[in-house]
Amino acid sequence: MPDRNLFEIAVDALPPAQHRMRVWLALLGCFTSVERSLRRRFNHVFNSSLPRYDVLTALVQFPDGLTMGQLASKLMVSKGNVTGVVRRLRQDQCVRQARSRKDRRVQVVTLTVKGRTLWEQMHAEYRLVIEELLTRLSKTESKSLTESLILVQKKIDSVLQQEEPQ
Repeated sequence: MPDRNLFEIAVDALPPAQHRMRVWLALLGCFTSVERSLRRRFNHVFNSSLPRYDVLTALVQFPDGLTMGQLASKLMVSKGNVTGVVRRLRQDQCVRQARSRKDRRVQVVTLTVKGRTLWEQMHAEYRLVIEELLTRLSKTESKSLTESLILVQKKIDSVLQQEEPQ
């Protein structure tokens, strides 16, 4: 049995009354494990990173392209985080950057054929990793967990909407 990770130790250390913190740490532990596996696989198979996959995924969804600001917003990161990834993807001819026709100060990033091909390969590997990691979840467990997480997301969004200034 592998060593227990920090998240498992922290969850066990919390009293049952702190159920919300226990849920959060358990979710974070799951996310971290999956992300670590994806990072390793992308590095090994493609000599690439998860942020590159994320940028390509966003651009696949928006074939007309995204500005750097839109791309950062979709990925929920800063423009600074996106800039280096886009620069390297451009050097590898996976994306194209051009000035917006509407506003010459704005750069629009679009996917190239080479970028689409890379994304398709990475996406197939991504799906394979998820299948491997979640293989022991039954169909019923998967459905139940998905429904629960969607409900949690809606409740979090509701709290966040109340916090936003009007």
